[in-house]
Formats: sequence, C-alpha cells, structure tokens
Amino acid sequence: MSNAFEKFQTGLQKVVGPFANKVGSSKYIKALTEGFMCTMPITLGVAAIAVLSNLPIAPWVSFLKSTGLYQTGQDVVALTLSLIAIYVVGAIGYCFTRDLKENGIVGAIIATASFIVLIPIQTFNTKAGAVTALGTKFMGSDGIFVAILIGLFIPRLYCYLMSKNLQLKLPDTVPPMVSKSLTPTFVSMIIFTMLFFVKYACTFTPYGNLFTMIATLIGQPITKLGASPLSLIIVYTAMNLVWFFGIHPNTILIPYMPVLMAAGTANTEAYLAGKTLPFYAFAIVSTCVYVGGSGNTLGLCLATLFAKSDKYKAMRKLVIPANIFNINEPVIFGFPLVLNPIYLLPMVLSSLVTGFIGWIAVGILPIQFNPTISMPWVTPGFVTAFFAGGIWLFLLWILCLLVHFIMYLPFFLIDDKNALEAEKANVATQVA
Repeated sequence: MSNAFEKFQTGLQKVVGPFANKVGSSKYIKALTEGFMCTMPITLGVAAIAVLSNLPIAPWVSFLKSTGLYQTGQDVVALTLSLIAIYVVGAIGYCFTRDLKENGIVGAIIATASFIVLIPIQTFNTKAGAVTALGTKFMGSDGIFVAILIGLFIPRLYCYLMSKNLQLKLPDTVPPMVSKSLTPTFVSMIIFTMLFFVKYACTFTPYGNLFTMIATLIGQPITKLGASPLSLIIVYTAMNLVWFFGIHPNTILIPYMPVLMAAGTANTEAYLAGKTLPFYAFAIVSTCVYVGGSGNTLGLCLATLFAKSDKYKAMRKLVIPANIFNINEPVIFGFPLVLNPIYLLPMVLSSLVTGFIGWIAVGILPIQFNPTISMPWVTPGFVTAFFAGGIWLFLLWILCLLVHFIMYLPFFLIDDKNALEAEKANVATQVA
C-alpha cells in the first residue's frame, strides 16, 4: 500500500510539477492573475451597495423604490460589475506591459483604447435627433474573452515594436513628461492602423464585428463547456488533489478564472435585466465545492472539537477561527494534510460529493440567487451564502459543511488516536 502510494505521488509530481512551474513562470498567466485582482476594488467597492439594494425584504425594497434609491443602486452595479471587461482589459494591459519592462500606464491606455475602438457603434433616431452609442453589452460578459486577448496581445505588440527602436526621438531639452508621452507615437500609429483594418475586415464576415465573432467561435463554446456544474466539480476536485501534494491550487484555478469571470458577469447582466440566470446551476454548485478553502477543510477543523490529544486540542484554537475566514494554510501545513495519506480520500473527494449534492439541490430548493453580491474572499462562507441566496442557500451551505465534517471525522479520529498514543509514549519515556 505504501509503495503504491509513493508511486502515485511520484507520478503525479512528474505530471503536475512541470505544469505548475510553467504556469507560475508564465508572464501571460501572471498578467491575467494580477489584472483580475486589480479589478477587485471595483467588485468589492460596490459590494455593500449591491447587497443593500438587493436584499429580498419586501418593506425594504418598497422603501428603496419609493425614494429612488433602488434604481440608483442598480445603476451603480450596472456601470461597474456589468462593464467589467473594460476594466479588465486596462488592468491586464498595465500589468503585462510593466512586466515586459515598458511603461505600464501607456500599455493600459493603448489596450483600453484598442478595446473600445473594436466595439460596434450603433445609431438610433430619436425625437431629439440621431444618437450614437457604444454597445455596452460588449463591455460585459460578451467582451470578457476579447478583453483578455486584447489585454495580452496589444501590450505584447507594443513592447515588441518599442524594442525595434520605433520610438519618436526627441532632444534632451524636451521635458521628460512630454518625452515619455510622445515617444510611443509611431508605435501607436502602427497599432491603431492595424486595428482599423481588423475592424474593417470583420464587417465582411457573417458576424459583423470582432466581439460577436470571438464570442460565437471561441467564447461561447469555452464558457458552455467550462461553466457547467460538472466542469466546476472536476476543476475543484483537481485543485484538492494538487493541494494534497503541496502544489498550490491556484495552478489550476488561474487558467480557469476567465470562465468564472464570464459566467459571473453573464449572470449579473441577466439578473439586472430581470431574466433567468444562464449559469444558475453553476453558481449554486460553486457554493458547495468550496467550503473553508480548497480541500473543504472547515469540516476537518470542526472535527478537532472531538480531539483527545493535546496536539489537536491546541491546534483547534488556531485552525477553526482561521478556516472560518477561508484561510486554511494552518491546517494544510499544520496537521499536516500535505502528503498525509490518512486524509487523501476526504480531501480529494469532498468537492466531488458536495458538488453533486449542490447540483441535485438546484432542481429541488427554491433558491433565489443574486449574482451581484460580491464579498472579500475572507468573508465566512455562510455569510456570503445567506446574502447571495437567502435562507435556502445558507442551509445548503450548512449541509455541505456537515457532509465534509462526516467525511473527515473518522480519518481525523484515527490521526488523533495516533497522536494521543505518541504523547502517552513520550510521557512514559520521560518518566522512565
């Protein structure tokens, strides 16, 4: 049994190790990660407004609507969360350009401008005359994949052209601020000329514009495949597996982030428009596969309440408070769970079991899910579940926690018994 486990461990390390190193060292992945994180002040900044303006309490909703506060709150959410693509492209552009040792601000501005240039312009005739408008839907879920591509491609092209000495040369007497602004003039002319031809060429396609073409050919298939409940369960189960072997789950989560972002934005847009959430089941299952951090270790932490050994009596004072706030490094490395064969099965299978429970619950429980609710990652899961889905999602979260607790408990009792025996043996040795 031991030899088989060691062979499995060695084999997984050979497969996942190089992949993890490749992902961790990739400037493209790093720019994506940092770019998405840079948008968190927006998503978290409007969290309180989203929560308060969408609380499912009839008297409160009536008050907000009668005072006009409801519509204002919806407008704020719509102009932030529903336009997330335009913030993403600038953030990724900045991070990628900076990592390539060029001016990050210039990269962010050019990337954002490139994104806007490609957005279709629509003209409407009104009583006041013709009105020209940008299609805001392309700044939301329909634009996420274009935002990622533009945020990576345009800065890369900008840095490449800058490295070919295409900068505008100015005398040393020109103030540095002016010089830095004018240096990329030739490079910008090349980039926007290229965008002109791309935008023009797209008018000859059946799609009419780059956004519709990419959304149809790339974005929709990836999102439908990746944003299914089954895909989510598989991804989080794989995250638990690599975390068991000491490889941070972000190795798998980071490439999956565009799918999570696109699905979340699509749900937000549908919710604000009063439509059915396109990824409703996906959103509910996501609450069930991640309880207290990767590996769903909050259930294990609660199992320490039954500890008899001094080791785990002391550790529960540390791991339970931390895990409630989704910080599970103390239990991952403190027990440890990493490479601890006792906990392999419950750790890896936890997301699989409760993921399917959540998937089944979608067709049973009348959960009214609000995708506009966004809270910091350290917010206790039961708090997020209650505000996002009311009492039913809260109860479902509690059920998943209970299942994780039951899964971990027998394995913990074995570990605790071994620790207790070791402590007794140590005392006997000291007495002797």
